[in-house]
Amino acid sequence: MRTTSSLGQDADRPGTANLPLFFRRWLSDPLQMGSIVPSSRTLCRRIARLVAAGGEGPVVEIGAGTGVISRALIEAGIAPERLVLVEIVPEMADHLRASLPGTTVVCADAFALPQHLVARLPGPVGTVICGIPLVMLPLERQRQFVAQVERIAPGLGFLLYTYCITSPLPYRKLGLEAVREAWTPRNFPPASVWRYRPLGPPAG
Repeated sequence: MRTTSSLGQDADRPGTANLPLFFRRWLSDPLQMGSIVPSSRTLCRRIARLVAAGGEGPVVEIGAGTGVISRALIEAGIAPERLVLVEIVPEMADHLRASLPGTTVVCADAFALPQHLVARLPGPVGTVICGIPLVMLPLERQRQFVAQVERIAPGLGFLLYTYCITSPLPYRKLGLEAVREAWTPRNFPPASVWRYRPLGPPAG
């Protein structure tokens, strides 16, 4: 989910967050955005540390928004050339291309990942980050998303950031295991980062 921003010292740097763009998009489709403001610096840094500790390979960020997490990944030492940023909104995709040179930006639907990404990946995927509000989707759409990730990154799973303290996904029904990797109470409201990995075929 394109989640929260905390106040004051955690404000995202100008030019990357592009708050007017984010707010306009939120007004047009609040459910797709999931939050009225971008993710805070605290949350972005926690995600970046998890990704940086995860080894090599392309980092696929699904629902990259205005790029605040992408910027934190680069600041954590992840080369822009490793970042593959997926964003369905053309205006936001254009912003990502302009503000994050060297990254690969793909304007595409998260539910059609293989057809858009396979030819664009420079190697086996190292990490998948999800920034879309999966908790708001029905179970069948959640299953479809998990299947899309599995096709581009078999067995890898994904990181999901969310407002939920408990798992936002019914992971057993989706055939996943779940671990809460981070909790950021400085967010308003507080946010969590969950890691989901496939266990086998989804349960009925």
